[in-house]
Amino acid sequence: LGKLTNLRTLKRFLVCDGKGDIRGCNIRELKDLNKLKGYLSVERLEGGRVKVIDAKDAHLKEKHELIGVELDFKVGKNDIVGSASEQKGLLEALEPPHGIESLAICDYKGERPVWYLDTNYVELQTLRLQCFPLWATVIGIKSLEKLEVNTCPTLCELPSMPMLKSLKIRSYDGLNTIGDFPNLDWLQVEGCGSLEQLSHGMPALKWLDVYGCYKLKTLANMPALEWLEVRYCERLEQVADVHMPD
Repeated sequence: LGKLTNLRTLKRFLVCDGKGDIRGCNIRELKDLNKLKGYLSVERLEGGRVKVIDAKDAHLKEKHELIGVELDFKVGKNDIVGSASEQKGLLEALEPPHGIESLAICDYKGERPVWYLDTNYVELQTLRLQCFPLWATVIGIKSLEKLEVNTCPTLCELPSMPMLKSLKIRSYDGLNTIGDFPNLDWLQVEGCGSLEQLSHGMPALKWLDVYGCYKLKTLANMPALEWLEVRYCERLEQVADVHMPD
């Protein structure tokens, strides 16, 4: 695969360790595929299949024509689970190109990589974080328009993001309030057991779905709201003025 240096499209890359595993390739095979464009999903990063030195050799950062990257650390039932420090080393080595518009990271057990704080990701519009047990915060990205946070139990806050239009939060037990999002028009919140209120700072919100937020007491005034569904929120006491269309 690594010799296909003019390859333009590679939607999925399955990683293997080269020890009798024929379901994928060593991640070093990506090294010279710098003409790839579109979206690339790198899967099976966990299970002892990838060494940090090989991940660095993949030169993911140099694939400047990619617009979307997914890095999947999901573990199979027979896989060896790497330590948090091992996973952090891998994610540090797999720094995406700065021009991407979409980034997804799944089943990652390490701490936040240094490159995630980098302000060079000015084109990033969509971010999906799934199963992050160690992250306490999500760093605000000014250009972000769509954010999905799924099963991140230690996250306790979401910073204000002025361009955000769509937000999906699921199984986010540490969150007790949602901040100001002036351009948000779509919000889905599910299984956030500590959430007590939704902010007043959502004047553009049109679509709201809240499910299984057992401590939620108040829904603030949302003047633009057109669609509302609330389920299994037994402590909800107050719904402020909502001007729903006929």
